[in-house]
Amino acid sequence: MASIPADPRTIAVNVQGAAPVGVTLRVKSVELGTDATTLDVSASYGGTITNSLELAGNGTYLLAANGDRLMLKPPQDNQSLRITRGQTMDGKLVFLGAVAPDAKSIKLVVNDNNDGNSIISPGLTMVIPLDGTAR
Repeated sequence: MASIPADPRTIAVNVQGAAPVGVTLRVKSVELGTDATTLDVSASYGGTITNSLELAGNGTYLLAANGDRLMLKPPQDNQSLRITRGQTMDGKLVFLGAVAPDAKSIKLVVNDNNDGNSIISPGLTMVIPLDGTAR
């Protein structure tokens, strides 16, 4: 069992990933808390194949170095994180559980096992380094 951070800390990051279907996801910061890990994100959909798609339609989670999966706690007003063509969503994604305080990175997995060309729930994986500036 990993040790849990005593106090929440926020780490500035600037990581961007893109799925071929036209989704771009940027992670701006990571808050490492005692009960949850929160990402400050910006997501855009500029594709033309479909009118909307889901960023949490099929297993969206953080993968820690020890193999723990911290599952997304979806927002009440948009459980599947549906985004429409031309839209940008800014906000915080909350994942249930703490990351070990000595972790060097975490992996964000969006729509696990789905292809990045899916027009319903495109897959995307991003490695987020945790060695940035703590705030």
